[in-house]
Amino acid sequence: MKGIEETVAEIVPFAGIHFDPAQVPIADVIAPPYDVLSPAEQEGLHARHPANIVRLMLAREEIGDDESRNRYTRAAEFLHDCLANGMMVQDDAPALYEYIQIFEHPLEPERSVERRTLFVALKLEPYEKGVVLPHEETHPKAKADRLLLMRATHSNPEPIYGLYEDPTLSVAKLLDVARPAEPLLKATLSGRTGPGTEQHLLFRYTDAHLIAELQSFFASRRVWIADGHHRYETGLNYRNEVRAGNESATPVPADYLLVGLSAFEDPGLVVLPTHRLVKGISADRMEQLVLQLDRYFTVRSLPIADLRAWIKVEVAGEKRFAIITRQGSYSLTLRDMAQAEAAMQPGHCVAWQHLDVTILQALVLDRTLGIDWQTLAHTPDVAYTRDEEEAVQKVQSGEFQLACLLQNPTVTEVRDVAAAGDKMPQKSTFFYPKLWSGLILRSLK
Repeated sequence: MKGIEETVAEIVPFAGIHFDPAQVPIADVIAPPYDVLSPAEQEGLHARHPANIVRLMLAREEIGDDESRNRYTRAAEFLHDCLANGMMVQDDAPALYEYIQIFEHPLEPERSVERRTLFVALKLEPYEKGVVLPHEETHPKAKADRLLLMRATHSNPEPIYGLYEDPTLSVAKLLDVARPAEPLLKATLSGRTGPGTEQHLLFRYTDAHLIAELQSFFASRRVWIADGHHRYETGLNYRNEVRAGNESATPVPADYLLVGLSAFEDPGLVVLPTHRLVKGISADRMEQLVLQLDRYFTVRSLPIADLRAWIKVEVAGEKRFAIITRQGSYSLTLRDMAQAEAAMQPGHCVAWQHLDVTILQALVLDRTLGIDWQTLAHTPDVAYTRDEEEAVQKVQSGEFQLACLLQNPTVTEVRDVAAAGDKMPQKSTFFYPKLWSGLILRSLK
């Protein structure tokens, strides 16, 4: 892969826009990000509270919409009205904001986890400069949608999520010392996105010395995009529109993007696998499934309960997968990494070749089931879920013929693939939980 020119990140404080907790219950007006909401969840959020942030980030389409009246213009009206009636306020002074999420680990019941994220305005840079490193491909349709929203609202309506290297957790230590006694915003959610109760806390930092220390820290760091590639690239496109014909060195708001940053080393950073569900497999392929898989894997038949326990055990040097059909359930252990590499698409880095999702695609979906990379991008016969129980149920119900369960990806894999200038296959990682929208917004005016 082509090498990346290494450079550094520039962060600046900003005067955040947020709900006034004296006017609205924060738990009722925040929401998961737009790109994980189902139509039913979108409707549920519209019904939850008249000021729910979904009306800004994912307003409904309505009959009669046209170029002058549509969901983007309604989003802009919503933001204007919330500020005008005091439900939202904009802080007087530029600040950085710390977002703490306390939640139950989805794979380890009753284990409480705390993840820390710093909200900043990050200077936008093209990927080739090496300041911000992507790890996933993007699609033009999603970027066009987000660009229309930015044009209409002149805002960053929700943050993207980035990661940075901090082996000594120095940012967390700085914030520990400076943290206010009470959060600016807080919300407690129960059963909204997963098991147990989630706490969402937002703290504001305006101290000039602290902000300077944080800026100095990030001036020697790069940022890996964990979530929000479409929104980052949309930010670049919006900046280029605003900057068209304006070569002034004076910064403008569009030069920056609202980003939440967590350390790779944060003990609360949880990455979940995305399992595959497959249908449309011919009877002949299903009959030959175990025989064909035996070419690449050591295959053992296991009861589903034992298989689900087995797939969660990490063994150094082993690549483990689980296959579930209505006829049987099987553990797969890769026999030979070199054999897997020989089946890969050319032109990718070693870290990409060693990803579980890459091995699964090459040896199971492609070589065994006949679904190559190009077909995968368009077929309705492959679906994805992060819920292992859902994967099992959808096979047992007959909705899908086969489920492929994966082990947890690691943040190291994300870092290594992106650092090599490569991109991970789609549906490779799911950072849990998502950064909720509606806690902080940023104006582009």
